[in-house]
Amino acid sequence: MSDASPSAPQREEGQDAAQEEPSPSLLAALVEEVAELSSMQALEPAASDSETSLDWDKLDIGDFLLETTNLRAAARAEVEGALRRFLSPQRVLLRDKLTWCCGTLSMVGAAYWLGHSPQTFYRLYTVEAGVLLLLRWMFYRWSRQHYYLFDWCYIANAMLLVHLWYAPTNVLLAKVMFAHSMGPLLWSILAFRNSIVPHSLDKMTSHFMHFLPACVCWCQRWHTSGPLAERLRSDPAAAAQWASGGVRDLVLLPMVPYLCWAVLYYFKIFVWSSSKIQQRNYDTLFKFVTSSRRSLFGAIVLRFPPGLQPVVYMLVHQLLTLLTMAFNTLWFSSQLANTAFLLCIFAASTWTGSTFYFDHFAHRYLASIGLQAKKPRASSAGTPTQSTASDAAHSKKKS
Repeated sequence: MSDASPSAPQREEGQDAAQEEPSPSLLAALVEEVAELSSMQALEPAASDSETSLDWDKLDIGDFLLETTNLRAAARAEVEGALRRFLSPQRVLLRDKLTWCCGTLSMVGAAYWLGHSPQTFYRLYTVEAGVLLLLRWMFYRWSRQHYYLFDWCYIANAMLLVHLWYAPTNVLLAKVMFAHSMGPLLWSILAFRNSIVPHSLDKMTSHFMHFLPACVCWCQRWHTSGPLAERLRSDPAAAAQWASGGVRDLVLLPMVPYLCWAVLYYFKIFVWSSSKIQQRNYDTLFKFVTSSRRSLFGAIVLRFPPGLQPVVYMLVHQLLTLLTMAFNTLWFSSQLANTAFLLCIFAASTWTGSTFYFDHFAHRYLASIGLQAKKPRASSAGTPTQSTASDAAHSKKKS
């Protein structure tokens, strides 16, 4: 009867063949084991394992695993290189031109929609908020500025969206959103010098999230429609509550959600995530407004010891929020005053934008993206001033 098991010489030959051509499963196990050793910085074999050392040298598996462990760094470098190519001066210039066109068309479309159909303006706000705030989150996350997203303006925009789509008949919530939109959000345009700069997505997003909620609440107050209008027609008590513009509904009660946010914000930024923010050098609004004594927050907060500065900052923030709500009763009771206030804030943001273009853009923009301003070329079709100056210089040279 023949034996199915191989003889001793055959077994030795099989072992040699296995050493010369290891099976895929053995290679996978070897790679996994060496990868674990690599993470422990123990790729070099022991001095007694001379045969293993020679095998490793032949396989060059150490270098292979070192390359494998650096895949994430290589991928990150590749992404950064792609971003550098994407952010070349010419592409940045093209991007800003496209952003200018989109920003200008967006403002024209919003103005038309606001005048033509104020009852449905909230739909445009919802779509733009979804797009712009998503882009803001992506960019801020990438640029390590995502702690800005904990600020009150983002929470207020989220509350407005919840009110518009999930609680549109809640009269008290509608008045609370009117108070915050006409109060701290709108006044922040002046405080932080938000500007209309159509080529800058960041500036237009900041202006949007502070100005558009006020436009939505203006439409809801003076052109009430939809489920809220139906409830006001069917519920006399709700209609009476909506018509009254007292301090309780427009100043005191709106401070309740704000104070809840302030407590959570303090613990999140200054207690729970404080060490992470410092170690990773994340940007926050507190750092921004206290970076210079020229700002109102900096002039007040920096007078106190570092340990008290977060508390003082939150107290000043709450005081200013309360002050911005002091005029809400006027805005809620007078359409003329409310409209004039919106126009004044919009005019201030356009003025700030024009200042940016004439002061910053004309002199620094090209240099900031790596381009030099082109020298003006002589042209026969110049402006009268250019022609006169050229003629004068030419005649002076001849004389």
